[in-house]
Amino acid sequence: MIYRIARAIVAAFLTVFNSWKIEGKENMPKNGPVVLVGNHISNWDPLFLTCSVDRVVHFMAKEEIFRFPLFSKIFTAFQCFPVKRGKVDRNALRRAAAYLENNEVLGIYPEGTRSKTSEMLPFQPGAAMFALRSNAVIVPVATSGTRKCFPASLRGKVRVCIGKPLHYPELIDAKIGNEEMQRVTADIVESIRKML
Repeated sequence: MIYRIARAIVAAFLTVFNSWKIEGKENMPKNGPVVLVGNHISNWDPLFLTCSVDRVVHFMAKEEIFRFPLFSKIFTAFQCFPVKRGKVDRNALRRAAAYLENNEVLGIYPEGTRSKTSEMLPFQPGAAMFALRSNAVIVPVATSGTRKCFPASLRGKVRVCIGKPLHYPELIDAKIGNEEMQRVTADIVESIRKML
């Protein structure tokens, strides 16, 4: 309930102060486990993406954000959870896996940090790993314009493009190694690059 109220308020705010366009909304599965994967160019990206889909999205977010009380409350209201960067955070990994086991949506930015040039940084294979191990659908998302959105620019032009789902039934019950994860990661990157 809190999530939906917060999302409605933020969506109204984003709409009033930006020229915000959503494409491919029909590509988002209405049920089942989904790994939502996007490019990362601004701190506004998770909010725009969350407000662009109808399902609840559980985003992994760097733990540093949760050290600030205001941001911590906002991100918690939006069902984000902290992850420690630079090392294996088993608690965050277990939590992410649990969401997918419960047929929910996990949001990940595989670049690990924001791109300062809007060019995509190398993707880490974490999103592919979660999807392949849980038989989740991968939905790639390309976001542009958020670096110059409000308050940096009034009526900034923001575009969120939701791509067609990627699914790999041939890898169900197969042994998943580095080669498979790299292949799936390359597919995700290519899909997002085409939409951009």
